[in-house]
Amino acid sequence: MSELERLEELVAEAFQSPDPRAALAAAAEDPGLGADLRARLAGAAPDGVRMAGLLVVKLRFERLIQGSRAAGEWFGRDAAGFARAFRRYHGEVAPRAEGPVQEAHAFAEWCARTGADR
Repeated sequence: MSELERLEELVAEAFQSPDPRAALAAAAEDPGLGADLRARLAGAAPDGVRMAGLLVVKLRFERLIQGSRAAGEWFGRDAAGFARAFRRYHGEVAPRAEGPVQEAHAFAEWCARTGADR
């Protein structure tokens, strides 16, 4: 794996984690990255990382709700339960969907695999 592929993997994992700032700080210690990239990760603005992390989750949530009537209904009747399930899904499934339909499909597959209650 090239250094840039490793960086991409680390950043994607960071924005799936509950604390992207801490995850990027940990990524800055990865020996698979050169000193320059490690320094850049270590120097990432904490507020910017926090905001980017929130945007990633927000956009993913919106894609899911737009693409899945079932998810929208679940959210409508049990917002707290849906939020718990979505948080798990976000942490376990890499955000590779290119639109609402793909996100809905990935979420439905995750629900079926994990037995997440709808």
